[in-house]
Amino acid sequence: MRIGIFHTTLPEPGRKPGGVEVYVERLARRLAGRGHSVKVFSFTPAPADAPYEHVRLRPSLMARSRAARLLVAPILLNRLDTSDLDVLHLHGDDWFLLWRRIPTVRTFHGSSLYESRTATSLKRRLSQALVYPLELLASRLATRSYAVAPGMPQLYRLHGLLHCGVDAGSNGSVSRSETPSVLFVGTWEGRKRGRLLAELFEREVRPRVPDAELWLVTDRGEQAAGVQVIHAPSDAELAELFERAWVFCLPSEYEGFGIPYIEAMSHGAAVVATANPGARYVLEEGRSGITVTDGELGGALVNVLTDEALRQRLVEAGARRAREFSWDSSLDAHAQAYETAISAWRERRGRAARRLHR
Repeated sequence: MRIGIFHTTLPEPGRKPGGVEVYVERLARRLAGRGHSVKVFSFTPAPADAPYEHVRLRPSLMARSRAARLLVAPILLNRLDTSDLDVLHLHGDDWFLLWRRIPTVRTFHGSSLYESRTATSLKRRLSQALVYPLELLASRLATRSYAVAPGMPQLYRLHGLLHCGVDAGSNGSVSRSETPSVLFVGTWEGRKRGRLLAELFEREVRPRVPDAELWLVTDRGEQAAGVQVIHAPSDAELAELFERAWVFCLPSEYEGFGIPYIEAMSHGAAVVATANPGARYVLEEGRSGITVTDGELGGALVNVLTDEALRQRLVEAGARRAREFSWDSSLDAHAQAYETAISAWRERRGRAARRLHR
């Protein structure tokens, strides 16, 4: 199958990437590995070892300016040359792509409506609220639209779920840290709330578990006793952190899915999270990991760090859950979604042709 994929950005060296762009790049690699012809469109360069064709879109400003990304980039997509493709898979910023010459599949990795409700700044809250009707338009323009997890607003009129795939985890080559350790991956400010976790660790966890360590993989942070700040690790370095950590904690206010939860579980780390749609879904309402309120977070971390039996139960449950999001099952679902979109497109064009000849 000849598959096109669009995301405004792809991961770049020295820049902390967003979760969606990382996933899109991995999806393209995996689809190419299955023998599909894959062409990725973005406003940033592709990794040097990309096994797929890449088309660099211009101007690069679209990747750096949020206003340009929301208002101009979707218009520029009408210039895409899709003549050699069977289907185009869109992962955002496509609401003004009106000239669709081939079937399109749209994946929603969350809802801007929900993001606006949990935004920590007025500017972010307003911008996300404005994007919501644009996302509804994008859903209707696509031949088929999907979410990555349940719980999306009904107005999106989605056709089902397209699960994210996650690499297989621990092979036992890396040992857990000798001292109790908590890993966080996300931004310091905003909905990921790295600052909140650091404050809870200093105030509630460290006094009760004096040798505990907090590893913050974040854009910025504050060094403190037992706290290590790590900027932009490579994929291999991040995988090793997941392998070594006792607990993974992401106190995010909103996740549409939450790939780091599954990555942590697949690498044998117990997961503690604040309750949000993605965490509740991935962690099976607390069966595969612990979901708590903000006020319960510090105590939950202490319990998991100090109770080996509890931690082991979470590790085993998490490993089982992580296997349900294998790349094989994800790629099968994506191929089916593409074939369904192609069939629906042909049927729609056939109906239109028949009406013209009446």
